[in-house]
This record gives sequence, structure tokens and C-alpha cells, in this order.
Amino acid sequence: MAKFFKPLLAFCLLSTFVFKAQTDKNLYQFNVDNFPEVYGGKVELKRFLHDHLVYPTDDFKNKKEGTVQLNFVVTKDGKTTNVTVFKSLTSATDKEAVRLLSLLDWIPSRKEGTPADVNFNLEIPFSISKYKKQVKERGFDTPLYIDIPTDSSTNVYETAERSPLFNNPDKTFTEFVYSTLEYPEIASRQNIEGKVQLSFVVEPDGMVSNIKVLNGGITGGCNAEAIRVISLTKWQPAIRDGKYVRYRMSFTMNFSLKNSFKDNSNGNQRAWGQ
Repeated sequence: MAKFFKPLLAFCLLSTFVFKAQTDKNLYQFNVDNFPEVYGGKVELKRFLHDHLVYPTDDFKNKKEGTVQLNFVVTKDGKTTNVTVFKSLTSATDKEAVRLLSLLDWIPSRKEGTPADVNFNLEIPFSISKYKKQVKERGFDTPLYIDIPTDSSTNVYETAERSPLFNNPDKTFTEFVYSTLEYPEIASRQNIEGKVQLSFVVEPDGMVSNIKVLNGGITGGCNAEAIRVISLTKWQPAIRDGKYVRYRMSFTMNFSLKNSFKDNSNGNQRAWGQ
């Protein structure tokens, strides 16, 4: 019988990862080179839950609070499979937790340098007070785009009849990026310049997820700043076959000291949520 071990890592007070001993020889327990992690780490996971969690209506009214703990396998391809509810709250919150997990891509574990399947646990909290704050900050508590159906699969498309539209009446996407970007203090002091290539998913709720830095990016805090800026964008979702769908986009952010950026000489730049 499988044995469960106490949590090893606290994940930004929002999630705790637990490992499960397995008899399956293709699943690893502790002896891996690295533990699985969502792209962007704990800050991005916190932002993801902030932007995408939808509190079930009846549970919100009935003040049902607590955590849902999910057990699953992070595959060598960075996907999740074999998802089970290890610790239940309510059927509706359990379903929402599973939905959220299904949207996440992961940096997989490696065993002796080779990507490997690993059993993992994730704890997703449901707090009414925190949810009220999240709703106020993100601007909605129920899906914004309901005039046509939403694709019920977790497929991410790269072609559609209508690509996502940047949802800002005053600025184009590129204008928003470069008017929001703050040159990191370390990068400025060390004269670090370059390009950060990113990919991200525009979800059917118009918010973004799975922001990834491709090809390593550049140092000096530029990667984190690029992720922060993309995380602030809001969109009208893509439409494919008459439904709102998940859609992958890409963008290359140019960090050049010759450009005009917000003054960050005092080093006040903060990561998301800080």
C-alpha cells in the first residue's frame, strides 16, 4: 500500500507539495534532481490562483472554507495526469480545484538529467475573505465572456477564427508593455540588455496563464519583469468553432537602456503580489 509523507515544502502559504511512495518503478519519490514546479515558480502560482479561481456560489454563500488537496502525476512532458482528490472540502470546490490544476503547465522533474514522471500533491485554499479581495483586484467574480459557449476541453490552440484582442481602449498591446515595463535596477547598473522571448496562454476568461520565458531569457531581473508585465494584461478571448478557447500567444520583450522606461533608480520594483 502507498505511504504518504509529511509535506516537504511550503509554497507561498498557498500550496504545499507532498510526495507519495509508489510501487510503480516509473514514478519517482525523493531521489530526483529537482521537484516539479509551475512556470514562474511560487509567485506565478499565487497570481494564477488569484486571477482564475472561481468560488462556487453555494459554498461562498454557506461560508464553506478550507483546502482541497489534489494528488497527481507530473509527467515528463510537464502535464498532469491521474488526478485524485486526497483531501476534500465540498464537491463543488473539489471540482474547481481539479479544473485549476488542469490549466497548469509544469517544469517536470529530472532523474539523472532526464525528464521523469513524479507523483505530487498540491493544496488549493478556498478563503472567502481572500476571495473578496481577489475579486475586487481582478474585476470579476464570474466569467466575463458568456455570450457564446466556452470550450470545455483544456486544449490550447494556436490558430482560431478570431485571435485574442488586447482589452485596453487607450493603448495597443505593445504600447501597454513598454509604458508599464520598469528596467530592473540590477540590469541597469550592470548594463544588461537583450530580448526576453515569452509565450503565454490567454484563457477564456480573458486573463493569462502559463507565462514562460523561452531560451533562457536574460539576467538582472529582466525575466521576472517581463513575466510581471505580461501578467497584467487582459484580453478578449479567442474564438474557434463558435466557442471561446484557450489560445497560446508569443511576444519578445526588448530590454534596451536606450529606451525610456519608468524610473526605478530607488530599487522599488516588486514581484507580483509583494
